[in-house]
Amino acid sequence: MDSRGDPSLNTPLTVSRSERFLQEIEFYQAIYVKSQSERQRKLTDHLLDVGELARSGAKAWSRSDLDDIASWKGLPPGMLMVKMNSSDFEARLASALKIEDEPLRVNALCGIQGIGLTLGSLVLMFTWPENYGFMDYHTCSALRSLNFEFPRKYSASRFTVPQLLTYLKIIRRMGRKPISAMTIAEGLYVLDNLATKAKPLKTDAKSSLQHFGTPMSLTYEKQV
Repeated sequence: MDSRGDPSLNTPLTVSRSERFLQEIEFYQAIYVKSQSERQRKLTDHLLDVGELARSGAKAWSRSDLDDIASWKGLPPGMLMVKMNSSDFEARLASALKIEDEPLRVNALCGIQGIGLTLGSLVLMFTWPENYGFMDYHTCSALRSLNFEFPRKYSASRFTVPQLLTYLKIIRRMGRKPISAMTIAEGLYVLDNLATKAKPLKTDAKSSLQHFGTPMSLTYEKQV
């Protein structure tokens, strides 16, 4: 997993992280990767490559790239409803990503017509996987199962920017190098899917469970 991050984000850690918790998160994240199809894995690598180019200024995220992001997350085709021309769209997106203040950056990005919080949070994740992870019903449900108070919503689009920022602070504090926020989010997604059986795992993922043995009981100690 890409461990490169955004140097402007230095959130101080105020929670404890046990080695057991980190091992289990990595275990669940490995299941997430094995559950992906070959096409999804290639798309993940492609989007991380685009994010690296965007981070360096060598390339701007395009409308086509955002269609790929929507496909990666299984979002409906045509979700990106952009009326402005491509050059203006790409310029606004690139400008938003250059903002150093995180709340302003997230607001500017998610406020671009046609993007919103769902796609905006994914653009951030693929640009800075170390510090950003996707937020959806399953990742938030997993946080609630770990005794975090978090709203019950059924899609990321129903969350607010302040709630996204709170979510990001939590998953950043859960991880540490080389375990990225993206890895934490993928692990939380699998944790909730295994707990609720919401989405059947692929055969190769099931074989991984048998290989590793019974999944450990994930626990997370918040600092008092």
